[in-house]
Amino acid sequence: MSPTLPPRPAPTYQLLVLLLFFSPIASAGQPKGVCISPGGRFPAFSSEGKPPGKAAKGRRDLALCRIFRQKTCCDVTQTFPALLSVRKLSSTGEGSGECLHLWELLECSICDPRVGVRPGPPVICASFCDMVFEACSEAYFSMDTKTQVNTRR
Repeated sequence: MSPTLPPRPAPTYQLLVLLLFFSPIASAGQPKGVCISPGGRFPAFSSEGKPPGKAAKGRRDLALCRIFRQKTCCDVTQTFPALLSVRKLSSTGEGSGECLHLWELLECSICDPRVGVRPGPPVICASFCDMVFEACSEAYFSMDTKTQVNTRR
């Protein structure tokens, strides 16, 4: 009896595999495109229409979110409000160390080069939101519903 070969995948299956490897989803980890200001409570990028690049030195340097210094759409215009938000939570909101760390990551999400090239506000994973909520559940803060800016007291 001769050995039997496994059946060849149907042409449709091969096409799906090819589409998967060459689809935009497969390359989602590679930031491409140009900076697009998200709108809403976030200040416009000064690098609007340009690809994410190295953060400027001097007075336009990042006040926070320096992990993205090598490739970002942000400058001090975006990071200074984030810095103030973290400082308020630290000084008057009584946030724990974990809360402050996660809040900083949340505030800095706009500076991720993969986020800065997409229209609209940053999309945050539900699991990360749950982590922030749990870590910051003992902190005190309020939100201005018109500006969506934290107004911790």
